[in-house]
Amino acid sequence: MITYLTHKEIDKAKWDACIRQSENAIVYAYSWYLDIVSPGWSALVEDNYTTVFPLTQRKKFGFTYLFQPSFTQQLGLFTSQKIKQEYLENFLNVIPTEFRLIEIQLNTANLLDLKNKQFEVFPKLTHHLNLNQSKEELYKGFSENLKRNIRKAEKSGIAISREITPDTIISLFQSTRGKEFASMKEGDYQILRDICSTAAKKQSVELIGAQSPDAKFIAGAVFLHTDSGYIFLFSGTSQHARETGAMSAVIQHFIESHAEEKKILDFEGSMDPNLARFYKSFGSKEVVYLQIRKNTLPALIRWIKNK
Repeated sequence: MITYLTHKEIDKAKWDACIRQSENAIVYAYSWYLDIVSPGWSALVEDNYTTVFPLTQRKKFGFTYLFQPSFTQQLGLFTSQKIKQEYLENFLNVIPTEFRLIEIQLNTANLLDLKNKQFEVFPKLTHHLNLNQSKEELYKGFSENLKRNIRKAEKSGIAISREITPDTIISLFQSTRGKEFASMKEGDYQILRDICSTAAKKQSVELIGAQSPDAKFIAGAVFLHTDSGYIFLFSGTSQHARETGAMSAVIQHFIESHAEEKKILDFEGSMDPNLARFYKSFGSKEVVYLQIRKNTLPALIRWIKNK
């Protein structure tokens, strides 16, 4: 029997044990991560936490809805048993009707039948790199353009450092690509700081930066550890970094540091063709996950939302 639990009713020790035992375990689904990105999250739980489904919720215009939180690419169904299509459908069918709008993303193991009539279903892409190869084999998988950028970084005197802070990486992002993302508010950046801080206490984050010859950070990246590998969560670069291939060098350093591990590096996207091309240049492969939508808001509210 599937039970809806409010936030205060969730046994987080049992919840985390279920995530840990799931074949599709991922850092986004642990209770500590959900507490940061969606305070007050609720859940669907079956058979004493053998199968769980987080519900990340908000309220607007008096209506409660499900949304995909910042820095949380995938959620959905997690189970300590073998995932079956009917499990996912059963959980989706009992999402409380109080959630008048549902816009969430499932994980890569939740491949819903695209003919499902209850939800609109939209395939999305992430990119995975298998790290269980030697450094030499991984380097062979790099594109020629990527190899040129790495050589350019070396010739430019770029130095890799792990003495970088989340704030430095955030500042680098805000000074360049951040200007293109008006939807990114200070609250979102604080969420990222909180993720990094908590993950550091759990020894589950790596911050890697690139310094110019005058010791200024010009690029930085946040990598999270997860059960099956690592997630390239966030990055920031200056214009100088773009000119010298510094981010290519940062990611190469991370990949070399984890070569021959039986894990994957999830580049966390992207649907952006340019970013997708960059991630593919490391030898990564496309992996599908699904976004699902259901809108039962009153017509007027639906119209306002779409304006």
